[in-house]
Amino acid sequence: MPNTEFSTALGNWQLYRYPKRRNETLQAWDAGDLLLLERLAPIITGKSPRSWVVVNDQCGALSLPLCALKQTVYSLNDSYVSDCAVTANLEHNQIATPVQVLDPTELNPVTAEQVLLKVPKSQSLLDYQLLQLSQRLPVGTPIMITGKSALFTPNMRSRVERYLTEPEYSLIQRKHRVLMAKLRRDSTAANFIEAWQCPVTQLQLQHYPGVFARQQLDIGARFLLDHLPAPGARHVIDLGCGNGVLGLAYAKLSPASEVTWVDQSKLALASCQLNIEANLGNSAQYQTQLDDCLQHQASQTADLILCNPPFHQEHAVTEHIALQMFRDAHRVLERGGVLVVVANRHLPYYRPLKGLFRSVAQLGAHPKFTIYCATK
Repeated sequence: MPNTEFSTALGNWQLYRYPKRRNETLQAWDAGDLLLLERLAPIITGKSPRSWVVVNDQCGALSLPLCALKQTVYSLNDSYVSDCAVTANLEHNQIATPVQVLDPTELNPVTAEQVLLKVPKSQSLLDYQLLQLSQRLPVGTPIMITGKSALFTPNMRSRVERYLTEPEYSLIQRKHRVLMAKLRRDSTAANFIEAWQCPVTQLQLQHYPGVFARQQLDIGARFLLDHLPAPGARHVIDLGCGNGVLGLAYAKLSPASEVTWVDQSKLALASCQLNIEANLGNSAQYQTQLDDCLQHQASQTADLILCNPPFHQEHAVTEHIALQMFRDAHRVLERGGVLVVVANRHLPYYRPLKGLFRSVAQLGAHPKFTIYCATK
């Protein structure tokens, strides 16, 4: 079991990953969080409340201590699940000061005196977030950035310094670094929404930064497109939709079907909405839903779910997201409904699917992928 005793330079709390799991193997914070909090202690101690923008705080390791000290905290995060994790940890520790969540697609000004940023897995997302911060906050706003030392490559340094002045890099401590700098305006106009045509489906696709398979169709989705179920499903869900390509392809194949695209990534859903409008037009039969898997979906309301599940959560490798997707899909499907899953061949998904569904068949096999068809 991982340690949940979160002892920091600013105080001690209990910190959990979200959702809480009985056999959790991953910790809710890392050495980078602790290094930032050590540097914050002399800034905060004895001073009046300050305002902060905290970026990519996965479980609340940075937001929670600040809120406990009655600081004003704005959270900029692509992940809805991370928003849920922060809220759950604040409630568990009985901290009443809330976090104010910022929309990652907007550029409205924010009043804050300091930025704390955890380096995300996606370099394009990091570029986009720094551009947003440089446009939403005053020039000269201090920023501290932390991540594993291996992430601070020469390429990464040159890219982030487009948006920063006076950069100072710490020595490596506990395999992490801290970059201290100040925000500046980047005079180069940047269009972070990329567009391309999918050669397999002839769909016009647009993507915000950080969205999976942003510049080309990933191999798993390409394989599943060759094995889409026959048209005629009443209500289809594209679960973990990313850019929405699976649901878009099925909607083209079956124009009478209602389709719901579901993802926990705010930028993925924003991309998906652009793609729905470009390829299908506006219609009440097409909906997007920000959700933790299918937690907010009503039971027994879908007859087909398409799923290309992730096995990474930022820098961590984990199967729990896929397993939660399978459980939620079983609840949301009508009797006789079908879940179609494409997965890397090395991932052991057959057994958990067989434990949930009445029957599980293999629709297709590829040197790297398997497609399962699970019937409720």
